[in-house]
Amino acid sequence: MKRWTIGFVVAMVAVAAPWAAALAATPVASPAAATANPGQGLEISPPVLELNADPGQTVTAVIRVRNVSSGTLVATGKADDFGASGEDGKPKLLLDETSATRYSLKFWVASVPTLILATQELKTATVQIVVPKDAEPGGHYGVIRFTGTPPNLQGTGVSLSASVGTLVLLRVSGAITDSVKVASFTTNQAAVPADASHKAQPAGLTSSFFEHGPINFVLRIQNDGTVHEQVKGNIVVKNTFGKTVATVTVNPDGGNVLPGTIRRFEQSMANKRMFGYYKATFTGSYLDDNHKLASTVSFWVIPWKLILLIILGIAILIWLLRLAFRRYNAFIIAQARKR
Repeated sequence: MKRWTIGFVVAMVAVAAPWAAALAATPVASPAAATANPGQGLEISPPVLELNADPGQTVTAVIRVRNVSSGTLVATGKADDFGASGEDGKPKLLLDETSATRYSLKFWVASVPTLILATQELKTATVQIVVPKDAEPGGHYGVIRFTGTPPNLQGTGVSLSASVGTLVLLRVSGAITDSVKVASFTTNQAAVPADASHKAQPAGLTSSFFEHGPINFVLRIQNDGTVHEQVKGNIVVKNTFGKTVATVTVNPDGGNVLPGTIRRFEQSMANKRMFGYYKATFTGSYLDDNHKLASTVSFWVIPWKLILLIILGIAILIWLLRLAFRRYNAFIIAQARKR
């Protein structure tokens, strides 16, 4: 079964409606469900395309678009730039650019074709990206997207149309700066979904003291270079006695950190029953094994409510025993006096 992704869905009503994008900049595709609504009936593959080029070179982006609606669609193509919308890795469409920026790509895209797709038809769009001879080395980022509209509504501007796109991450050769560091490495209480025994619990604030697991590790990676980087590594957790109790993989989906941004990676340690002092060490790398990253955080897990209940229970038990002992002594003395 082929894997497809709806790269992003952008809904707009009429011509001047605002755009909204929600794409995760990772190379992992997920199946997209077909829909009978002709305004939301396109699938695109791949979701992310990473290319390399030299200044003055022309590279080709090959994109496949499928019509999964119940009717014919006209898929109109367009290119835009994108950047990071925050630390969660989601991209943001840059629609207001009128000239090229440091990391711009859309002005290098020769043209994006318009495709006429019958229901369930798949076509391939070949898009040429012409890199200028004076192109600045490093990363350049754009999205090639297609909007599907029924032929009878072309140009009316009143239909609900959708846009699906492929993120293009282009690396231009030359004097590239690769510079990545750990901005912060912290812990918080991991979110717990609801089940039959308890309600859902949201993730807690940053802390180094917890009542119980699971524990969430928050690793913020800062890219001070000029090209996107992919960080990989593991978090090894050891208890008070130096024994490894968990190993957590960082960035298992292979997400990229765009230049000039910070990306937040969150990984959870599922262990719920924990007690005492713990030390978590992150070791990772980017670009190659010669570019190392490392950071350490320590935390405590003390089930203080349970401990208080145990202490209270012991105190009550001692009080009851003392009370019983006193009454027993009083009974013995009373019996002795009767004799």
